[in-house]
Amino acid sequence: MKNILLGALAAICLSQVSFAQDEKPYSVDGYVGVTSDYRDRGLSLSDKDPTIMASVGLYHDNGFYVGGGVAAISESAGGDAKANLYAGYNFDADGFTYDLSVELDSIHGGDSSYYPEITGTVSRDFGLAFIRTGVTYAVDGRWSAPDSDSFYVFADLEVPVPTIPELTIISRLGYDMRQDRANLWDWGIGLSAFIDTFELTLMYEDSSLNGPRGSGAIIGGLKFYF
Repeated sequence: MKNILLGALAAICLSQVSFAQDEKPYSVDGYVGVTSDYRDRGLSLSDKDPTIMASVGLYHDNGFYVGGGVAAISESAGGDAKANLYAGYNFDADGFTYDLSVELDSIHGGDSSYYPEITGTVSRDFGLAFIRTGVTYAVDGRWSAPDSDSFYVFADLEVPVPTIPELTIISRLGYDMRQDRANLWDWGIGLSAFIDTFELTLMYEDSSLNGPRGSGAIIGGLKFYF
């Protein structure tokens, strides 16, 4: 686990140096962060303990992008690291942004498990609010429901706080339709504050799953963006 996270942080630093001399037509963006509980669709993947995470992506001016991330977890089947690789394309039309991506999530520990999925989103910044809706399809299921098709629909809403431009109200609602398993709701609401390149978040997240992994909690996080 330690080697995976150190490798991810090293890759972030090297990519920053590599692309610093040639800013166009590429850009490299990412973050490193900590959170009091790593949540995925409202479910805890860190046994409600604090964890660290990192992500980096390479973006081209034509709309194509690739990237990946890693996080320390404590999954019930023994996984202690979650990684993901993704690639996609986005474009703007009539004031909306459309995005189509493929992603490979993986859980590593004693054994490694892989979960590919496809996601499409539509978003728009209306000034008074930013709204994004999307669907994700995972044909082989996900870590929370392996070998069970998952069709997930979700919506994100961000509303800037009047007169305080650094502060934003953030919220999320999702519904996971899982083959041969109970469907799940997840939701969350909180605040995000940007201070230079740092983001502080405080959010309440919950789900309809009975049990400790899906019960509601107030989660704090800190990310450094570059």
